[in-house]
Amino acid sequence: MKRPDLEALAPLKAEVDLLGRLLGRAIRAVSGERLFALVEEVRLLAKARRQGEPGAGEALLKRVVDLAPEEAEALVRAFTHYFHLVNLAEERHRVRVNRLRAEAETLERPRPEGFLALAKALKERGLTLEEAAAHLNRLELILTFTAHPTETRRRTLRYHLERLEEELEAKDASRLAARVALLYATDEVRKARPSVEDEIKGGLYYLPTTLWQAIPRVVAGLEEALERVYGMRPRLKSPVRFRSWIGGDRDGNPFVTPAITAFAARHARQVAREKVLRELEDLVRDLSLSESKVPAPREVRAEGEGVERFPGEPYRRFFARLYARLEREEVGTEEVLRALRVAEVGLSAVGLDEVAESFLRPLEARLSAFGLELAPLDLREESGKLLEAAGELLAVGGVHSDFLALPEEAQEALLTEELKTARPLLPVGQEPQGEALRVALEALRAWRDKGAHVVSMTHHPADLLAVFLLAREVGLYRPGRALPFDVVPLFETLEDLRRAPEVVRRLLRNPVFAVHAQERGGVEVMIGYSDSNKDAGFLMANLALYEAQEALAQVGEEAGLPIFFFHGRGTSTARGGGPAGRAIASLPPKSVGRRIRLTEQGEALADRYSHPELAVRHLEQLLFHFAQAALGEGKEPEASWREALWRAGEESMARYRALLETPGFFPFFEALTPIREIGELPIASRPVYRHGRVRDIRDLRAIPWVMAWTQVRLLLPGWYGLSALEGLPLELLRRMYRRWPFFATTLESAAMALAKADLGVAGLYLRLVPEALHPFFHRIAEEYARTKALLEAIFQATLLHNQKTLERQTALRNPYVDPINFVQVELLRRYRAPGGKEDEVLRRALLLSLLGVAAGLRNAG
Repeated sequence: MKRPDLEALAPLKAEVDLLGRLLGRAIRAVSGERLFALVEEVRLLAKARRQGEPGAGEALLKRVVDLAPEEAEALVRAFTHYFHLVNLAEERHRVRVNRLRAEAETLERPRPEGFLALAKALKERGLTLEEAAAHLNRLELILTFTAHPTETRRRTLRYHLERLEEELEAKDASRLAARVALLYATDEVRKARPSVEDEIKGGLYYLPTTLWQAIPRVVAGLEEALERVYGMRPRLKSPVRFRSWIGGDRDGNPFVTPAITAFAARHARQVAREKVLRELEDLVRDLSLSESKVPAPREVRAEGEGVERFPGEPYRRFFARLYARLEREEVGTEEVLRALRVAEVGLSAVGLDEVAESFLRPLEARLSAFGLELAPLDLREESGKLLEAAGELLAVGGVHSDFLALPEEAQEALLTEELKTARPLLPVGQEPQGEALRVALEALRAWRDKGAHVVSMTHHPADLLAVFLLAREVGLYRPGRALPFDVVPLFETLEDLRRAPEVVRRLLRNPVFAVHAQERGGVEVMIGYSDSNKDAGFLMANLALYEAQEALAQVGEEAGLPIFFFHGRGTSTARGGGPAGRAIASLPPKSVGRRIRLTEQGEALADRYSHPELAVRHLEQLLFHFAQAALGEGKEPEASWREALWRAGEESMARYRALLETPGFFPFFEALTPIREIGELPIASRPVYRHGRVRDIRDLRAIPWVMAWTQVRLLLPGWYGLSALEGLPLELLRRMYRRWPFFATTLESAAMALAKADLGVAGLYLRLVPEALHPFFHRIAEEYARTKALLEAIFQATLLHNQKTLERQTALRNPYVDPINFVQVELLRRYRAPGGKEDEVLRRALLLSLLGVAAGLRNAG
């Protein structure tokens, strides 16, 4: 029997070939035969270089150096559009493979990481059907959409690609060719930096579209799997929820104003309400059951009284009244859910279970996932800003004239004492003088459909108590009660992660926060993957995150309250990326409770949610691992493994920091990579550098730090320093790899980064670097070779030995990404020369090359 994924390869190749031919036709039509010939010439030279033909690399470099700016721009555009089309074809390939594997699934051979495999695992662990259903109904997988600048494509391009998918499905050759031409003739680079409003609309796009379709299928899939394994079908709600940071994340983004926060909440609620209204309208049309044939329960009949339309059709009248009440915003999520259940009971009572299942349960699943808010908004602010706002408030109220000058313990004590009273501190009619206080209060007032208030750079309890003080000022807090939202400490740097257990322990001993945590049913703690990596390097960051979770879970156990973790993961392996389900499986045993949050950002949104079937599969894999991890039955690593790895982690961090702290490294980084130019790319509203200062690596945000290394094909943050594992016996490393999921996931994540790296291409960028700084590159190259050899020795196989699809994709893509890098190096040289920044064509071509590399690698940062 053929393997399903191999069976689907033929249509993938056919679609890539078809789209490639149509792109060639569009290039000829829009840009002429001369450009088409140039694209073919460069493509063949790049392919020859990859195949090792002598002189091909030099010929390619010479050809690129001779290009006019207009030619360079057109060449990069052609290759970039090729990758947009290939990415679309690969997404369709994944859908076909998913369908074939689902069709081949049996009870004896369930699909890996699938709902049926999960149901079997729960039964094998001794859970009854009632226990399994109760366990799944307790779970909360909260996916939080953020606006980080790693989705480099314009929304217009995404639109054309979505329509292209429809044309491929319909096999309409004429419209398909027309759509490819439209795509090619569309500008890839935005004319202006997107506003936060643009990010809100773009970031939430997949919620009311593909995810709206996917959620009922997730719930039905879980129910069907349990029925196949246990013999009876339970009733489940959606274990998946959604949140958003877009429009509420003020940390370092001056454009997120209180007015924007109000807009974000209003927009999300409006989208959700319109979707639910449309579904209720469908129910009014579909449930045309005649009372003379199908008696309705009294509650359905009574609720429909007063509706003039649809005489003798009680269900239509029932939902028509509900529609009118929702349109006037007179009902909330729970009331709509209750109405659906009333109707469902009525239909089931007369034997119409299939009607209830097909027409009512999908909306019920959607409401349990999205509610009428779509994705409640989080606020995020940096701790220093919150303390500054609290300090002004305390000064204005006559409590303390210089709060910020107090030691941390004194700040906590003062805030704790002040929060015993309900008095506001700002005199009636007086406006705040400082911007921090004004913005903080206005944002809290504008906040609707509250998610959580995240405090970044949390250092001590006073950082969180400041939120309570500000909330009291706007009427959201009363002494002795909980806030109506979680207050979430965010620990990001190595020092903060190490300090986190003691900070949370002090918080749970604080009388104000302890009451809040008790009423909220636990404490949510966010851990950041990006800044910890930039701070301590790949291996040490992963170790620090692991140990912080273990220690924080223990603090919660001591206090008798669960700690719920919010994982601030990115898309690249350096920022916690990679297969999210396996990442959950590798978390410390007993650290995964009934609730877990994950950030979803950048190009990951399109990769995971561009198609309903891809969305279902991604959520299926997450839930497979989450549901089992939440049982808390994982095995602890051997003590000797932990001790050995910690020693290696310290050495790894020392090597990483030694590189960054060597004089001249920052100038080398700025010369080698397009970090400055990334700051000019209009893909996100938030600035690249913190506070506008540019002195060293610490002033740089983690996302562009990773993005810059990705562009030059080094991906350094995803592996540098890992060679410190050489100090451990090889057999020990192999045993740890086989038996410790955390260690295996860490090494495989680094292997992905190493496999995508390419020193031959990266070396081209040395043309931009003063010769005195070249030793930095040679140092990195030596570390790369050592790390690659070490991992292959541990695996006893190639880097991507268990990721054959990625290995194949990387090999196929490299010859087409390389030309963009070759052009980018030349464009950077010209752009940085005197007068280069005044050349608009040159600037546009350079920015387009950044998008092209991101599209080719399917990873911006």
